Amino acid sequence: MIEQRTYTAPELQGVHWLNSAPLSIQTLRGTVVLLFFWDYTCIRSLRMLEYIKELHERYQEDGLIVIGVHTPAFEFAGKVEPLEEYLYERRINFPVLMDNNRATFELYRNGETPAIAIIGPEGSIRSQYHGRGEQQSIEREVQIQLKNSGILDKLHFPMDAHRPEEEPGVVCSRETPRIYFGYLKGSMGNKEGFNPESIYTYDDPGVYLPGRFYLDGVWRSGRHSMILEQIVSDEGYIVIRYEGREVFALIGHEGNQTIRLDVLQDGAYLTPENKGGDVEIDNSRQSYIKLDAPRLLHLVTNKEPSEHVLKISSQTIGVEMYSLTFIPGVVPELFGKN
Repeated sequence: MIEQRTYTAPELQGVHWLNSAPLSIQTLRGTVVLLFFWDYTCIRSLRMLEYIKELHERYQEDGLIVIGVHTPAFEFAGKVEPLEEYLYERRINFPVLMDNNRATFELYRNGETPAIAIIGPEGSIRSQYHGRGEQQSIEREVQIQLKNSGILDKLHFPMDAHRPEEEPGVVCSRETPRIYFGYLKGSMGNKEGFNPESIYTYDDPGVYLPGRFYLDGVWRSGRHSMILEQIVSDEGYIVIRYEGREVFALIGHEGNQTIRLDVLQDGAYLTPENKGGDVEIDNSRQSYIKLDAPRLLHLVTNKEPSEHVLKISSQTIGVEMYSLTFIPGVVPELFGKN
């Protein structure tokens, strides 16, 4: 969604800078600045990051200043080393401010990541964006601001969409909203409910409402996650009924060893046709993921958007569930008609 704004851009506040010495909005007056609010544990942020990186490469010689404001939703993502490693691996070389206390994020009146604010040379916010499928609008606004500033040497054709659901004007299917597991924002379906900072035994009810997660086993309710504390009947697991084409999970583990989690959909193991990029299939045709540290995992890629029941199970205690994100697909009969 695009919002046209005109108010003085707040100053940047954060705990640490990467790829740059500290910058300020005041000293950047006279330039066009794009602030990209993101989180490397959020798949929507990472997909938007691809476009932001391309914008930086296209327009940095024309005077565009891109600043990433990394605003993590979870404490572990606020550490310097993993973020530094992430930037290095993906060759992100524009400045990144670590906004661990969300101060800058809140000053710019954002809701969730990803979000973008474009600041004109006079130091005022010209427009703000959040959502998907706006990459061409963002680029047009950048071009307008650079051209009005008299510093744009040449125009580029707008960037192409990287995925069908990001094409301008397409109609996407419904997707289940992002699911959080901690008691602060979580949407549990078990009748037992949350027991904050406590350990409780949960029973799988066998009937699942869309958009809620269900537990089986002994789990501890944390502020931002659910942690498997004890195995009952050989495994502990979560179940979710969802709508969408792709599924991404943010999962951690309290131990130091690499563990295995099995992944099933609609009561069956995933196949090469519908498994996500982080799922492996063993010699018994069982689908699973390996986990050695908290990270974002691509679990499912269905051929078309539809409703399914997803199960993630573990035979090892210490599994920590943070969130699930569901990506829609294009409604096939409407694709290409807008």
